[in-house]
Amino acid sequence: MHVFLGLGTNLGDRDLNLITARDLLMKHDVLVLGQSSVLETKPLGGLDQPDYLNQVVECQTELQPEELLRVCKAVEQEMGRPVSVDLGNVQFGVKVEEPRWQSRIIDIDILFYGDWVVKQPGLTIPHLGIAERDFVLAGLCELAPNFVHPLLKKPLKELLAAS
Repeated sequence: MHVFLGLGTNLGDRDLNLITARDLLMKHDVLVLGQSSVLETKPLGGLDQPDYLNQVVECQTELQPEELLRVCKAVEQEMGRPVSVDLGNVQFGVKVEEPRWQSRIIDIDILFYGDWVVKQPGLTIPHLGIAERDFVLAGLCELAPNFVHPLLKKPLKELLAAS
C-alpha cells in the first residue's frame, strides 16, 4: 500500500532524528520512496518548548493499518520516546506516561493509507489535522500535489492553496 507519514522532532539532534526514523521504518518493512523538505515550525499547543523539524515521507508497505501503527509506535520507542500506548494489547490511544503536546524526540503520524478511511479506537486515517497544518500540506504537496484527500474530496494542492 502507498502511504504518507508525518515525522516531527524537537529534542536532541533533530536532523539526525529524522534520518534515524526513516532508517528504522525501512528495517520494519516500510519502504521510504520519497521525502519532502524539512520545515521548522513552532510547537502546536502554544507551549514553551523548542521548535520542531517536520517532514513528510512517502512509503510503500504491505502492513495493514493497525500493523503500520504498531511499527510507528515501535520506532518511536526505539528512538527513546516514552511509551504512550499499550502495544501488547493493541489498545492504541491509551496514554501511559506522555502528556499531549509534549516535546519529543520523534513523532510519527500516519497521514494517509492509500485512499482508505479508517476510524477505530486509537487510529484515524486520514489524520485529522492534515487540512489545518500548513507544514503537513506543504510536505504532502511536494510529494503528491494531485493526491485527493479521501474525505474532503479535494486535491492536496487545493487544500494548501485554501489554507
